Amino acid sequence: MRKTAWFVVLGLIAFLYAASSIPGLRVLPVLRQLFSVGAGFDAMYAWMAQWIATKIPLNFSELAYMDQVMQDFLVYVRENPVVIEFFLRKLAHVFVFFIITIALFFLLYQYIHSAPLALVLSFLGGFVLAVLDEFRQSFVPDRVASAVDVFVDMIGVTLGILLIVFSLIITSGERQRYFQKHPPKKS
Repeated sequence: MRKTAWFVVLGLIAFLYAASSIPGLRVLPVLRQLFSVGAGFDAMYAWMAQWIATKIPLNFSELAYMDQVMQDFLVYVRENPVVIEFFLRKLAHVFVFFIITIALFFLLYQYIHSAPLALVLSFLGGFVLAVLDEFRQSFVPDRVASAVDVFVDMIGVTLGILLIVFSLIITSGERQRYFQKHPPKKS
């Protein structure tokens, strides 16, 4: 299990290093390629959406205004793709550091059997990785180091920590309830 945890953490750090090494990285061209691959699945998605819609016995006519809001938003995004690029990049920061934090926790918890200490070290590790990543990007052409990106990374780290804490609370309560109903047999 420890080897797997090391492999995952080092793999994620390598991915982070590789992604931040790409000069002038843009998200939209990558998404266009992914969407072209996924275009073949459009008919299947449309069929599934129609099938699901027939199974939901609700009247959505009162939400018709949402259609207009969505259409206005799509027109704005088509005219200003930089906006969507910005949000996708920030969302990627949050997602990557969310995953890295969870992986760091699992790795550290293999060695430190104190969940609170592993949580603190995971948070600090996420912060150090965020700062080092941004510092390193300052040496990559067409990339800049940004304190805002460190803050956005820390949102992902914090969400990862919150998910772990939530999971620990839920699982510890379940174990206590289980052992109250089924006390361990004494030998």
